[in-house]
Amino acid sequence: MTSQRVKMVAAAADLIARKGVAGTSIGDVLSAADAPRGSVYHHFPRGRAEVIGAAVERGASRLDDVITQGARVSPSDAVADMTSMWRRILTDSDFEVGSIVAAAALARDAAPNAANIAAARYIRWEQLLSVSLRAHGFETDQALSVAGTVLAALEGAVILCRARQSVEPLDRVADQLQQMVRSPAGR
Repeated sequence: MTSQRVKMVAAAADLIARKGVAGTSIGDVLSAADAPRGSVYHHFPRGRAEVIGAAVERGASRLDDVITQGARVSPSDAVADMTSMWRRILTDSDFEVGSIVAAAALARDAAPNAANIAAARYIRWEQLLSVSLRAHGFETDQALSVAGTVLAALEGAVILCRARQSVEPLDRVADQLQQMVRSPAGR
């Protein structure tokens, strides 16, 4: 049986990915998780900030696993795996779900802890991709730059897809990124 805490974190993660941090209230989380009001303080003594932080960690771990697995093989596999994950999330949700990490990063005033979690994950993902790129012939500075570009381009593509209700922006960005990560410039 799934614990009430797990249900609440999952519900909060889904709501943040759909409506952002500001659009996610404790009442909405309780309703989506079918949880009684007192369960917030029982499972999350620090209240909303703790719920939001746990939800961002949960959402970020999903992409963390995808990047880690793909980067172990090659930068191209990492890009392909991230693209596949986003295509599935976008189409399965009818373009209602976006990046929970981006939503948290944009909520620094309302949820500084969640924004810090997002910043740490972006740094980790850049490092994972950078290591993979270096292992495939990229110089250190170039690898870090390309890794940042990959993350920024995919996060931006997700926003464009949601706006246009189409995976076309994701596919175009993924094609360009695949070319970028396959060979270092100047070779």
